[in-house]
Amino acid sequence: MKTFSVLALGVVAGLSAASGVGATGQYRTNDRERSDRVCVYKDINYQGAEQCYKAGDEINDLGSQRKSISSIRVFGRETVTVFENTEFRGHSAQFTSDVSDLGRRTMSGNTAWSDHIDSLRISEVSGTANDGDYRNPVDLRRDQQRQRDGICVYDRPNYEGRSECWNQGRSIADLSNLGNWRGQISSIRLFGPTVVTVYQNPGYAGQSLTVDRDIPDLASIRGTGNGNGNGRGRGNGRNFPNWDRRISSIRIQAPRLTR
Repeated sequence: MKTFSVLALGVVAGLSAASGVGATGQYRTNDRERSDRVCVYKDINYQGAEQCYKAGDEINDLGSQRKSISSIRVFGRETVTVFENTEFRGHSAQFTSDVSDLGRRTMSGNTAWSDHIDSLRISEVSGTANDGDYRNPVDLRRDQQRQRDGICVYDRPNYEGRSECWNQGRSIADLSNLGNWRGQISSIRLFGPTVVTVYQNPGYAGQSLTVDRDIPDLASIRGTGNGNGNGRGRGNGRNFPNWDRRISSIRIQAPRLTR
């Protein structure tokens, strides 16, 4: 009887423990339940207090979560647009893939996005462009499927990090007004018969570079007033070290120049 009692007590304790796990932190224990949603976390590496949202959610004031989000996980085909201030105001950025540390994502100058989000919107990634503009995950195969004639830009070398795509024919006079991309581009991919002219300053001013093929690292392209940028483009204007995080405005045209 004693042995049976001990065994029964162990089973009850085990069931109680299982019940406790199910009652709290359910999203952490079953990621399959997170399909097509975005979860934000108080700490880096998806730790601390968690809150999840789905497509269509628009939170104009995060309340107790204001200025306390340090990491983001994106499940399924969701996109999260974060804003510096309440009511979807101030600087903004879009993420379509996990961000383990928002402290590594620059909002403006030396200010990072960690603990600087006051409002957000959740939407579903579209398979087609909307007015020549859409956001897509940092996945080169998906880029190719969704972007036929145009470009995708990335905030890290080798087509990694945050990304955004634009269709052929698009001109953007100031990239700071569109996803805060001014001075944030580190690599470029071209799709279809596309040629891109990028500019050092807003309003298509300053030194320019004509790009007719993929550039995995803009730091390898010298900011010279002549030459062809190691065979990847043509520049003019005043010298500066390289094109990494130097682009402020852009024109996307066709056809692509002959290689």
